Amino acid sequence: MVGRLLDAWNRRDLDAMLDLGGSELVYVNSPTAVEPGTRRGRDEVREVARKQWEILADARFEVDKFFDRGDEVIALGRLSRSMPGSDTRIEEPQLGSYRFRDGKITQVEVLGFGGTEVQKALEAAGLSE
Repeated sequence: MVGRLLDAWNRRDLDAMLDLGGSELVYVNSPTAVEPGTRRGRDEVREVARKQWEILADARFEVDKFFDRGDEVIALGRLSRSMPGSDTRIEEPQLGSYRFRDGKITQVEVLGFGGTEVQKALEAAGLSE
């Protein structure tokens, strides 16, 4: 399900993303992110996704490893995007937590973005690359 959610984000398919989430969907972004903070409910999650797509126009998430914890999946991957005025892509590691209940995603949380944050978040979660 996490793969389907990230695929929908990469395609900019808001309806597909929201269909995977429960009615009490929560999105928690890293304090160092462009759009930091906690969003609750479909309307707030819809707005933050739109803002992310405006800022990160051609950005893509690629997952390198999943850690299955039952009702939570932690995904270690990369966010990449083009550099302005260039065909060159830049990328940063990202660690995200995806929580589930009754077959729906209830919470998405960015645990770390960038090398140092991701490493600290992995260690805090008792995980390793």
